[in-house]
Amino acid sequence: MSDYLPDDVVVDILQRLPVKSLLRFRCVCRSWNSLIKTPSFIHSHLNQSIENHDGNRFPHPPVIVRYCASKPNVEHYKLFRDNESFEEDTELDFSIESCRLNHFRLIGSENGLMCFLEQERFILWNPSIRKFVNLPKPCITLKTHGRITCNQAFGFDPRTNDYKVVRIAFPHVSNAVLKETLVEVYSLSTGCWKISSASFPYADTHKHSFKPKACLNGCVHFIALAGQNRTSKIVLAFDLRDEVFREMILPENMIGSEAEMVTCVFKGSLALLCYDRWKRCLIWVMKEYGVVDSWMKQFTIDIAGGVENVLGFRKNGQIILETRKLGYWELSSYDPESQRATKLGIHGRAHYFCFDTYRENLVLLNQANDALSRSRVTKKRKYRASELSRKMEEIQRKTKQLKEKVEYKVRRFQMEMDSPQRQLGENRVSEVRELSEVRELQAELKAIEQEFQEFQEFQEQIVRRRA
Repeated sequence: MSDYLPDDVVVDILQRLPVKSLLRFRCVCRSWNSLIKTPSFIHSHLNQSIENHDGNRFPHPPVIVRYCASKPNVEHYKLFRDNESFEEDTELDFSIESCRLNHFRLIGSENGLMCFLEQERFILWNPSIRKFVNLPKPCITLKTHGRITCNQAFGFDPRTNDYKVVRIAFPHVSNAVLKETLVEVYSLSTGCWKISSASFPYADTHKHSFKPKACLNGCVHFIALAGQNRTSKIVLAFDLRDEVFREMILPENMIGSEAEMVTCVFKGSLALLCYDRWKRCLIWVMKEYGVVDSWMKQFTIDIAGGVENVLGFRKNGQIILETRKLGYWELSSYDPESQRATKLGIHGRAHYFCFDTYRENLVLLNQANDALSRSRVTKKRKYRASELSRKMEEIQRKTKQLKEKVEYKVRRFQMEMDSPQRQLGENRVSEVRELSEVRELQAELKAIEQEFQEFQEFQEQIVRRRA
């Protein structure tokens, strides 16, 4: 691998490098290319990235924010520095579009890998390496099992280093094919779906079936209804390795059964977002995982003033909220101590916002290239291309007009200079003025030609990126 350093030292150095450098270094030699794509190196690099993120090496780690616009329907993904000013860092290129919906449903994000859903189509996206993978069609579909309602989650099992999609299919009342609830699981390591033997003798809440579920300790966590009348809410932890459900009973005094609940993660602990009928969001945290008595009410947020959802938690303790103001939606950062919210200047469509930690990783690098990332062009790219083309045409038109004007001025000036009737008085002043105008026009023409050249180079970069 190297004539000067031991192989283990080279591996240790490489796994500490950012993803952008590693992608370039694959061209150094075949051995490096093979090494960087191995599952063991991808996992060790991820562990290093997690250590850097969770430690104090980066005091203001990046976070990823998703917001969706309309007219045209475009999905934006941006990285922000989680500092006091919450400054924008980078906009990520999201190069696919939904065929049947305005926007994809984001069902989960783990270690920088994101999972999207469009009806029965699942997609994994790694923004670090700009790669998409279109998952195979699930086993349980409308065609094979009749009309169903699904609740899904995306998670990571650190014990097996595997990413999985969990899909719970509930039969519709009118379904004559499927009579019981089924659970199917997709494993990234095997690349296929399988119907699990796990039983699900509960009723699903359905209310927040499209919201991301909490993934912690190798389990994804759902909210379900249990009891004789199925009115008592419980947390169901689905073990991604053993593929079994485990119940987590909630304390009786926690909150009424009428509240809507969503699972999430708060500072490495399981948490519940409870939206009650008094227009409040109560955030409960399980201080010791699996211990019922360790639930503690951490925050209470008044949502009567237009707050729609709690999206996540910042490193400084503030909470990201989705708020509504005068017909549009935006993100705000809420301080629980002062109970004040600060607008972040990020606007988008309701219920499509997302806020999560961002970790660089190489997951999907060893997966086969998907034609999805090359053949589909997003509305955002089409919009950019049309704007670029329009501006280039405008520059070309303006350049042509200026060239004609300069040439006319030059010819006129030369004719006046060669004329025998030329006088030194007013004509001389006129010649100087003409010459000054010509020089200004030539400078303007040069600036426009330079701008035109920059646009051409930018267009060539877009073409190379698509290829």
